[in-house]
Amino acid sequence: MIDRKLHAAYAACAAITRNEAKNFYFAFITLPKRKRYAIYAIYTFCRAADAIADGIANGIVSGIVSGNTTTIESTLSEKIAALTRLRARLTAAAAGKPQRLTDRALSDTIVRFAVDPHDLARVIDGMEMDLTVSRYATFADLRYYCHLVAGTVGFSVLPILAHCRGRPLSQEARKFGDALGLGLQLANIVRDIAEDIARDRIYLPQEDLVRFGVTEKMLRNGEMNKEVHALLSFEIERARQYMTEGGSLLDHLPRHARSCPMLLISLYSRILDRIEARGCDVFSSRILLSTSEKLILMLRTWIRALLR
Repeated sequence: MIDRKLHAAYAACAAITRNEAKNFYFAFITLPKRKRYAIYAIYTFCRAADAIADGIANGIVSGIVSGNTTTIESTLSEKIAALTRLRARLTAAAAGKPQRLTDRALSDTIVRFAVDPHDLARVIDGMEMDLTVSRYATFADLRYYCHLVAGTVGFSVLPILAHCRGRPLSQEARKFGDALGLGLQLANIVRDIAEDIARDRIYLPQEDLVRFGVTEKMLRNGEMNKEVHALLSFEIERARQYMTEGGSLLDHLPRHARSCPMLLISLYSRILDRIEARGCDVFSSRILLSTSEKLILMLRTWIRALLR
């Protein structure tokens, strides 16, 4: 018998993911339907946490699919309170008592695929960190932040991707998943420097800025001098190294689930290629891939995953 409320919950998560996920959505649609919809539920929860941290008011925050995204002014206390409520929703969903429509899909996913709610709680920890930390002194500091906002998301998705294996994920698989999340997050950080600094956030480690002789003023003014170019080239190579390490995750996944992480690596590698082709200029306009490019990469990656 079809659970209509559960079906509606997954449909709502699918709509949110389709509207918001951009690059990730193309990776998700390569998966079998049951796994794909489970990841939609995970994405919707994580996107809600991210939306609160960024002061975004839309259907994601309320758990209801709505119209256009708009930015609102929120105080720190209001955001912390909203994340606290989201944490309570996670606890309720994990206990089989979902409070919102989309939480019903999350609750089902947690049970069906043995997703650890603690990993999702750590995502909220990362968003709380984003509210009070706008600079990172060292790469170790940044890596910890990336682990919270990206690595733990990977930990939540891995049980879904590897489900047909019928055994718990190894620590090695989790290590590669964390590396992949770090690499993707670093690629995002490089691409979004201008957008982030407009919010007075600089994710690039301060020690790297000092090492290459780059000042915050250079980044704020969008200067493309040799110092900035050297810094961004270094960060791009670092992102690539972690994505390459994370690619070893594929050996821990069933064949039908490999195309998802493979496509993410391909998409973000292409973005880094595009940044380099523009002389590392991430200030004049945001680097984007067209829908046709994503579809071509998706087809090629799907074939590679089957032949791997």
